[in-house]
Amino acid sequence: MRGELKLIFSFLFVILFFSLASAGVGIRWDRESALVPENTKTCLTYGVYNPWAEDTYVQIVLSESLRGILSSSDADLAFVPKDTSSSETIPVTFCFKTPSVYEKDCLIGDFALCKQDCSEPMKIYEGEVQVVETDVKQVKSGGSGGSSTQMSVSAPLRVKVQCVAHKRNYSLVYITVALIAGIILAWRLLKRNKKIKSGHKIKKK
Repeated sequence: MRGELKLIFSFLFVILFFSLASAGVGIRWDRESALVPENTKTCLTYGVYNPWAEDTYVQIVLSESLRGILSSSDADLAFVPKDTSSSETIPVTFCFKTPSVYEKDCLIGDFALCKQDCSEPMKIYEGEVQVVETDVKQVKSGGSGGSSTQMSVSAPLRVKVQCVAHKRNYSLVYITVALIAGIILAWRLLKRNKKIKSGHKIKKK
């Protein structure tokens, strides 16, 4: 009797699973790490497929461990038609920007006359790229699809933030000195011209 009940429950579970899983997404990727200089925007592309019988929309989001070190990220909703196999992936691209994570030696505040020695160890952050499926009906009706998330698949991603060494750039100082010198020279010429004009007026009198 117990064996028959287990068989019935297993059969009902399979039927329920396939009735609910009418759509879904899969993901393919060819890289698990990215070397990105700090404060730089980069884009990555993943292959997404949908072997199920219904069309779907997907969007790429980043796991919390990666969101914390990225200053910005953006990805559009992508349409994935039904019956696409893993050999017929749809490219989905998302872009992100790394912040400045290495200390700089600056003479003025933390923004001017800076040099970068890159003596710190490389900062490496690990997390996941998640492809989130959204409801087609809500997207077509103008909704964002965020509240109707059905399922998601993920791929590992390691972001290595590259430090770019550079010396102090004194161009700002040179430009400032040149501007001050130009202003002083213009002021002296103007003052000289005024004296010459006033001298001519005295002679005429």
